[in-house]
Amino acid sequence: MGDSTALRGRAAAQHRAERRPVSVLFTDMVGYTAIVSKLGEETSVNFTRMIYSMLSDIVEKHGGAVRGFAGDSIMAVFGIPEALEDSALRACATALAIHRAFADAADDITARFGVRVVMRVGISSGSVVVAAVEGEDAQMTAVGSTVNLASRIQSLAPEGGCLICGNTRALVQWLVDMSFDGEHQIKGIAKPHKLWRLLSVHEGATRFDASLGRGLSQHVGRGAELAALTEALASTRDELRVADLVAEPGLGKTRLVFEFLRSAALQNVRVYSGHCTAVGQRVPLFPFVGVVRAAFRIEGGEEAEQVEQKLREGLKRTGLNQPENLGLLMNLLGHAPPEGTLDGLDGVLVGLRSRDLLVALLAGQCAAGPVVLLVEDIHWIDGVSQELLLRLIGSGDLKNLLILTNRRPEYLPPWRDAPSTRTIELKPLSDDDIHDLIRARLKIDALPDEMLRQVTERAGGNPLFCEELLSFLLEQGLLKIGGGKVWYDAAQGENAVPASMQGLLSARIDQLQPEDRELLQAAATIGRQFDPGLLSQVSPHLGDTGAALQRLKALDIIYPEGATSDYVFKHVLLRDTVYQSLLAESRSKLHLDIAKALELRNANNLPEAAETLAHHYSQTDRADLAFKYNALAGVKSLGVFSLDQANHYFDAALALYEREADCASDGAFAEFLGNYALCLNISLDVMTMIRVAPRVRPILLRIGDNGDHVLFLHHYVSCLVGNSRFIEAQEVQRELTEMAKRLGDPKSIAYAMVNELSVSIYRSALSNAEFEAKRTEVESALAKFNDAYLQNFYLATIGWNELTRGRVVKARETAERMVELGERTNDPRALGYGTAMKALVAVVTDDQQKALEFSDEACRLSRVEFEIAIAESSRVAALIALEKPGALALAQDYVRMREADGCTLFAGVPQSMVGVGLAMEGRVSEGLSQIENTIRNRETEGALIAADWNRLLLSEVYLQILTGEGGASLQVLFRNFRALMGVMLSGEKRIRSLIAKVRQNPQFDEDGHYFARGEMILGLLCKLKKRKAQAREHLATAQRLIAPTGASPMLNRIEMALQELAD
Repeated sequence: MGDSTALRGRAAAQHRAERRPVSVLFTDMVGYTAIVSKLGEETSVNFTRMIYSMLSDIVEKHGGAVRGFAGDSIMAVFGIPEALEDSALRACATALAIHRAFADAADDITARFGVRVVMRVGISSGSVVVAAVEGEDAQMTAVGSTVNLASRIQSLAPEGGCLICGNTRALVQWLVDMSFDGEHQIKGIAKPHKLWRLLSVHEGATRFDASLGRGLSQHVGRGAELAALTEALASTRDELRVADLVAEPGLGKTRLVFEFLRSAALQNVRVYSGHCTAVGQRVPLFPFVGVVRAAFRIEGGEEAEQVEQKLREGLKRTGLNQPENLGLLMNLLGHAPPEGTLDGLDGVLVGLRSRDLLVALLAGQCAAGPVVLLVEDIHWIDGVSQELLLRLIGSGDLKNLLILTNRRPEYLPPWRDAPSTRTIELKPLSDDDIHDLIRARLKIDALPDEMLRQVTERAGGNPLFCEELLSFLLEQGLLKIGGGKVWYDAAQGENAVPASMQGLLSARIDQLQPEDRELLQAAATIGRQFDPGLLSQVSPHLGDTGAALQRLKALDIIYPEGATSDYVFKHVLLRDTVYQSLLAESRSKLHLDIAKALELRNANNLPEAAETLAHHYSQTDRADLAFKYNALAGVKSLGVFSLDQANHYFDAALALYEREADCASDGAFAEFLGNYALCLNISLDVMTMIRVAPRVRPILLRIGDNGDHVLFLHHYVSCLVGNSRFIEAQEVQRELTEMAKRLGDPKSIAYAMVNELSVSIYRSALSNAEFEAKRTEVESALAKFNDAYLQNFYLATIGWNELTRGRVVKARETAERMVELGERTNDPRALGYGTAMKALVAVVTDDQQKALEFSDEACRLSRVEFEIAIAESSRVAALIALEKPGALALAQDYVRMREADGCTLFAGVPQSMVGVGLAMEGRVSEGLSQIENTIRNRETEGALIAADWNRLLLSEVYLQILTGEGGASLQVLFRNFRALMGVMLSGEKRIRSLIAKVRQNPQFDEDGHYFARGEMILGLLCKLKKRKAQAREHLATAQRLIAPTGASPMLNRIEMALQELAD
């Protein structure tokens, strides 16, 4: 009974449908219908049996299963009933065996039937559903698009040939010889497919062998560097390590990495690699996009649905399968995120959470074992990727991780001095190493001394130059090898060989056939790595692209890239040489042809190719399309919070428009300006905004009222405030308010009114009633749409208003509200600003130690420029108040930095504290002048509230001088005699005058902190002058106003003075 149950269980499992990777082969006889018509029915039966027998024998011999027969054709599946790890290789071997078998039997078949049999073969590899579709007892077969694709490919194959799909090519690329056959439109499939013609299978091929595939010469002279990399990998068991390879072009950075990874692969190490490129330097997270594509096995050109499915499956394996993570990765790869996955997130949050997700994915891999993260050519790294690597290296949290980079010497990575970083500098090879390289390359030990001397001298220790020299000599016939012997024309070689690498590469390119050279120039215009399908589209007049690529590969000029179907120039210097050989007119035409082809290929998802299209169209006379794609690339960069890249594209778009105003419609230009202004504002590039605005505002005035115009003015006003141009800001704000009223939509009203509230804090203060009325209106408008940026800006404005009016408790409550919002929504802007506001509250209440702690925490939490600037401002102020060593110099540097970048708003408090710091160091006269100048500057700017803060601060300094606090030395007293005497003679009068001026400020709440501080200063002054009754009155008022804010050093100071008066 038990045995029969087990048998039934196994049978059920055998027939249960499941998904499995397989390779499917279809083969069909050329002219079968005409042949059987000629043979007659009876003979045709025997003929067909012979065909089936031959085909099925070959398939079964190679481990395949025949699952369909139609007289002249069969369908064979490799991977059923048992899964096979080399199904694609077996299918390729079967295809060639079929052709070989019918060629060998041609004479016999002709003798028996009077016909010659020629077959076509097509192979496709991919995931299928394996099931018994004809009943429970039927054989398992494959069902799915992979089967249909193999059938379609077979119909496109040449007579006597075999075509394979891209998936199959990827599985067998180092194990077979093949040539690119072009891109084909396949019936029933929307996008063209790249197909390759199978030529041969390498004898004894059983595994991936990249060194054979690329025909690499023996690796020489880098044993010590290879050992250093191996040591770095071994040490990752204890901590994250960074190996920084640096060398001039051609010295072997890439080859050393290749050799290291071959050895690392033997140690069960997962390797994730990404490349930086000259064009990719302006694409946010460019190398990490490559890492994600490779990690999730996403091929170029796959439809969004396929990409989404692969991401879902991969996220499930990592335990990070949340909808938001799927949306973030889809967005990162340039696809529209699934509906609802990124709702409520703006570009800042999308960008920050994308970075966090990449770190989490990497951490998951490191938890499972050692990982190498390879980022090549980081001299072309984009800003966000650099920031992400710096974060990984700075945290040092990930064990089992080796970050391996290579670069040219001119780029200095910001982590080069980190304790975890080891820089490995590649020097030129020695003469002996070059000799070994020559012998290995030519596979001859005994070589002419004169040839060795000439090549070694010219190569200068550069292995690339050496290899190119040998290729040149062989191509020119100056060096010949045969029968184990070498002939070298030393006299010609001395004079014929170009002296420079550039000259040598140019000479090699000049020797190419004209059509091959033209094809190579088109490839170089695409880039160092290029898609053969795209190349065939832009060079259709050059004939057989696949054959030409095979010739160029044989000449060691290009090689197939391992992870994709692309080809790569052997070295970037080679690509640059080819590209620079193009005349301007030809170069522009190629860029235009490439851009047009890319538009067609990406018609359903243009944002994915926006940066590349911007690059190519910018090299043509199509300013309209160059503007369109630079603006789109800017928006895409903004959408992942890559502000440097976004500003680069926006700058380029503006330059195009100013050169050719008809390159964009009014609507497109206004939309562009709204996005550009947002980018400049949140990146604190206020001076660029202030320079741009006068140039574009006349155009916006002509365009008239619209939402994009509102956004531009909103961000312009914010930048004017950031540059302390409060009077100008107020004037522009009036325009913005009126425009929003005319438009009447909630978004325009909210953007205008939040700015109105913000500007009112610095200039033209609103009464409490007016402010509260407008606040209610703003909140009503904000509730009608979701905007994380504006919500944070609004809360920051509310908190800042409370603090400027002296309502410390409400300011603290708003800060807590922002922190709670940041924690609830995982928004570092709210967290950073809320914490920075806590620091400002602590500064105001004289709790400098707490201010420093909050400031440090805010700096740690903040990841956006605005919040970071506020946190740093309060931090340097607290450092001076706490008399920390070096605090004055730090504050002075901070003020100079803000004056240089135009963000003078953030320099206000540190500027005042520099005066305090100078006085504390005994430079009393300089300190007092600094604060007096600050008051005058704030009044000139129109920031009356800031001027009054400084009046209170100056009163405190005067009071300290009058009380003699600080215990100054005689030297200090003599140096500051005039200033000190002035304070002693008129200090009391000056203090009373300053406080009287402060009390006139309508923004200050009469029951608030600043009135309380004025009362405290007057009380301490009266106490000093022995006017006890007045002192008690002032101090008691101060105590009443301050007590509700809670315990603080300021309250302690008041209570201590009252106690002393009572004794």
